[in-house]
Amino acid sequence: MLTLIPINRHAYMNHTLLHFLLVILLSIRFHSNGQVQVEGIVIDSETEEVIPYVNIGVIELGKGTVSDTLGQFSFHIEDEDVLITASAIGYETENITFSKLEESGNIFLQPVSYKLEAVTISSSKLNGEPKQYGVTNKNRGQSISFGNAQLGAAIGAVIEISQPTYIKSANFPINHANGDSMTFRVNILEFKKNKIGKHILTENIIIKAKQAKGHLTVDLSHLDLVLESDVLLSLEWVRDDDGKGNQGITFDTKKGGKYKGIYIKNHSMDDYEKLEHLAKKSPCFYFMGRAAE
Repeated sequence: MLTLIPINRHAYMNHTLLHFLLVILLSIRFHSNGQVQVEGIVIDSETEEVIPYVNIGVIELGKGTVSDTLGQFSFHIEDEDVLITASAIGYETENITFSKLEESGNIFLQPVSYKLEAVTISSSKLNGEPKQYGVTNKNRGQSISFGNAQLGAAIGAVIEISQPTYIKSANFPINHANGDSMTFRVNILEFKKNKIGKHILTENIIIKAKQAKGHLTVDLSHLDLVLESDVLLSLEWVRDDDGKGNQGITFDTKKGGKYKGIYIKNHSMDDYEKLEHLAKKSPCFYFMGRAAE
């Protein structure tokens, strides 16, 4: 026997209208202009503290960003069926689906336990006064900019290190600055057989300064860092403080050097690549250090 249940016409219409509005709101929230908003917070899985300056993005889409000082991030993609990757110095890389991130709102990263081979140089073996490693100009050279406003964009130069060298500072001549403030991460990566390898630093070195022409010097002496072979020294854009991006910042370049070339990455999930059309140039990034005898 079929039982018919009477329906209140007005209640049905109100329910239908409510459902329709909800679908529209969700569509606006997650699919505005055909895009999906990816957002969340990155958290240390052991301490449960937020992690700032984490590289987050979708590798295959070439899109990404960097978490802010509160571990928060937000960017847009066109497809929900993707893996979101989060990587940070000192942590294991984590991959998470969009649906899982949407459900939890958090990405948890597991700290890495580093096993470093100790390199000890006694003060008596350090050779004289600090020496410059890398190229510079006496007069201003051709300027080079990031070329991409996505957080995580970076510019790097290969620095030749022929013997164990204690590094005192990293230096970056700035030709032009057009914003209010700037926030960079200093990266030092292995460079062997013309290939870029893993990060050498085990902690974030973050520079926060007013935008201005001149030499940006970063003291690294507290790290007791000893380099034994060639490296890539880069600056990575990790925070947009005033909404103007990084387009107003340019760096000095010089022709020549053993490792000619400007290495860039366009976003947080990108690999470094050499700019072939500027193959004879190199950014005027350099270390100050003292080599062992």
